[in-house]
Amino acid sequence: MKLFVLYILRVISIRIIRRHRPFVVAITGTVGKSTTAHFLADALGALYGGYNVGVSMHNYNGEYGVPLTIMQSSSPHSNPFLWISVFIKGIYLAFLAKEYPKYLVLEYGIDHPGEMDFLTSICEPDVSVILAISRNHIENFESYDQYVAEKFKLIPKSKRCIINADDSKIRRYISEHPHEHVLSFGKKSVEPVDFRAVQVQSTLEWLVFEVEMSDVCIPVKVPVVGSHQSYNILPVFAIAKFLDRDIREITSVFEELVPQKWRGSILHGVNDTTIIDGSYNGSHEAIAAGIEYLSELPDELSKAVFIGDMRELGKDSEELHRDIAERVIALAPAFVVLVGDDMKKYVLTSLQESLGISRVFHFANSKIAGQRVRELLYEIEGPKVIFVKGSQHTIFLEEGIKEFLFDMRDSDNLCRQSPRWLKKKNEYFTLIAPI
Repeated sequence: MKLFVLYILRVISIRIIRRHRPFVVAITGTVGKSTTAHFLADALGALYGGYNVGVSMHNYNGEYGVPLTIMQSSSPHSNPFLWISVFIKGIYLAFLAKEYPKYLVLEYGIDHPGEMDFLTSICEPDVSVILAISRNHIENFESYDQYVAEKFKLIPKSKRCIINADDSKIRRYISEHPHEHVLSFGKKSVEPVDFRAVQVQSTLEWLVFEVEMSDVCIPVKVPVVGSHQSYNILPVFAIAKFLDRDIREITSVFEELVPQKWRGSILHGVNDTTIIDGSYNGSHEAIAAGIEYLSELPDELSKAVFIGDMRELGKDSEELHRDIAERVIALAPAFVVLVGDDMKKYVLTSLQESLGISRVFHFANSKIAGQRVRELLYEIEGPKVIFVKGSQHTIFLEEGIKEFLFDMRDSDNLCRQSPRWLKKKNEYFTLIAPI
């Protein structure tokens, strides 16, 4: 049945692309795909009108997500009647609709061999954006190298490419497999890049930096947290150049951007606490970047960490969890609360030995964990900031955040709050992780 559904999705999606011929931007990498996609969509919307830009509002990617985004539909999950309605809408877009976005921003995420071949068979993009590739979603691959090679299948299928030059694997691939139209970005690479972030400064309100190009340096101010977000913003400048737009047109867009929910957005917690909410998911690179960001904040802030397991790491899980432990130890936060089996197995002991058992806690249930976070926050005087991030499914850190929100009305801004998800989580907490 799965193969049949994918076949229908592929056929309809190909027909939609061929009929309407949108300018397609495809994004792949490990960290920041969704954030970059929405930055690009917002920028293209500002340049050409939001009604002319299509992007998944559900962060869909992969073999189901890309066709559903092209078909402008939400996932029906296991409901056969809703699947029929999705197919009907897709057929309408493919054969009858006169209106369709002129620009389409897609996330080409993969988690098994051959998936990139499937995605590029639907649509070979006008521009591909290759973000940093780290060890995440690799458990279905024989090796990390095989995973990277699957990602790189997108490059020769793209008319033009935008690459993160700070990633040595991407630089090496491009040097060994030259592409006619490539723009590069970065902030650490010693080699020349087309767009470089310099003078990067991040506060709890703004990310400020300058984009250095061959002939000009342009200041940028964006209401997001974390210096790592510059990697998600620089591709916007490269897109503007490929589209022959004045680069300066882009800068006015950024101050009006709304940070994407759950991926570093700011919430208010109890007792003068700022919550950095990254609860939607949690890769190694994203958690590492969040910890680095905390270290950049003023020492006057008390800093805390609330993190959960990192999933889909395969045989590298122990190594990468232990790496996060080392980073947390270097940060020396006021306290750490962990959720999940892998955090208990690979992180808990080393943190307790280094920071003390009075500052490090572990729970299987994120609700109970959130209650402990609330107690700890009330024990600390003055302004505080807590970074929250972990993988999806049985971690559910967003339910822990509810326990220390200042205003419960903000729970509407948390991820996975639909009736379907709330039912699933309540069943999990009741039957599987009651304590």
